[in-house]
Amino acid sequence: MTVVKQILGHHVTFGGESHSGWLPQGAAMPKPTPTNDVALDITIESDGAGYNLCWVSSDRTAAGDLWYQELADAERAATENFGVTNDQWQTVA
Repeated sequence: MTVVKQILGHHVTFGGESHSGWLPQGAAMPKPTPTNDVALDITIESDGAGYNLCWVSSDRTAAGDLWYQELADAERAATENFGVTNDQWQTVA
């Protein structure tokens, strides 16, 4: 895998979602999910057939990857999932 683009130390908050499912009448409303503020290292890596959007938090509590056929799709996913803007990307030679 070859790193094509990267962003180091991008701050993201995971969690904080309110309950959205069905509750029986009279049930107490659950509290929002706990939040976790993390700094992510985000990379887009080429495998020759497509692009992996990869992320890992500095404390290693959050990590994952998604595969896309096009670089633009991986960049769009980073925006949708982590709030990344196009000017934040560092191109890796």
